[in-house]
Amino acid sequence: MGRGDAQHGVRDSVRGGEPVDVRLTRRGLLVGILTTATLSACESAPGVTPTPTPSFDLPGDAPVAAWELTGGLSAAGIAALRPPRLVVYGDGDAIADAAYRSRLDPGQLRALAVALADDLRSTGAQKKPTIIPTIADAPVTKVSVWSPSGTLTFAAEGLDELKADRLYADVLYAARDRLAAVHKTVSATAQPYLATRVRVVAVPGLDGTAGSTGIDPVTADPSASASTTAWPADVLLPAPDREGLRKADLDGDTARAAVRMLTRDLDQRGAWPVYRMPDGTVVRASWRYLLPHE
Repeated sequence: MGRGDAQHGVRDSVRGGEPVDVRLTRRGLLVGILTTATLSACESAPGVTPTPTPSFDLPGDAPVAAWELTGGLSAAGIAALRPPRLVVYGDGDAIADAAYRSRLDPGQLRALAVALADDLRSTGAQKKPTIIPTIADAPVTKVSVWSPSGTLTFAAEGLDELKADRLYADVLYAARDRLAAVHKTVSATAQPYLATRVRVVAVPGLDGTAGSTGIDPVTADPSASASTTAWPADVLLPAPDREGLRKADLDGDTARAAVRMLTRDLDQRGAWPVYRMPDGTVVRASWRYLLPHE
C-alpha cells in the first residue's frame, strides 16, 4: 500500500483507503507557558559527528524527522487535537500540520536527515541554558531525527521567544530552521493531505447557565436551536473522561461520516461548533486527519 504522489495531492496518504475532501485555510500556531528547559539526546558522546556510511539507510515509510509544538497553556481539547508541525517520512513524504503534503527527492531527504543528525549530536545541542526566565504563552519546541543508532531529539521551551536572549545554542535554531524551511515549502504547494483515519475531539459546551468548553466560552446560548446542531448518529465517541474530554480515532465509515458532518478547525483557532449529544449533553467538537504513523 502506498501514499499518492505530491503531483496529485488529493490522493489518500494512508494505505488502502479512500480519499475524503477537506477545505484549505490558514493554519494557526498555538502557544502555552514557559516552565523549564530540557535538552536530551539518545546517542553518542557530545561533539561526535560521524561521517555517514553506505549503511545510512533511511527507514522506509517510518518518520525520519519531526517538528512539534507541545505543552504550555493549551486547552485540553486543542492539545488533544493538535498535530505535529511537520513530519518527514523515509519515502520522502512531508506532511505539514496534518493538512498539507509534498515530497522530498532522495537527495533532499538524505541531506536533511544527515544535517539534523549532525546538529543534534553536537556539543551545543546538549548544553542546558544557565538562566531560565519565565515567559508566558511560550510553547515547547521538540525536534527529532532518525539516525542509524537511534532517534536523536531535543525539547526546548520558549525556543523562538528566547532567540534574542541567546539562551539556547545556535545549533538548536539551525535544526528548527531546517524543518521550518521544509514546512514552508510544503505549505506553499497547497496540496491537501487526506487520510481514511481521523481523530475527533469533543469537549463540554455551555448548557445555557454556566461552565466553559475548555477552549473558550460559547457566546450564544447553545440550548437555542439556532446555535446548536444535533450530533451525527453515525459518529460514535467514547464516554467523557473526568474533565469531560471525549477523543476517538476513527476509521472506515465512521471516519467518513465525521468528515462529512463535523466542521474542521483547520486554522487551529478553537472555533469549534456546538453540538447536542443524544443524551442532551452539549459539546463543542472538531477533527483532523491522522498521520500515517499515528
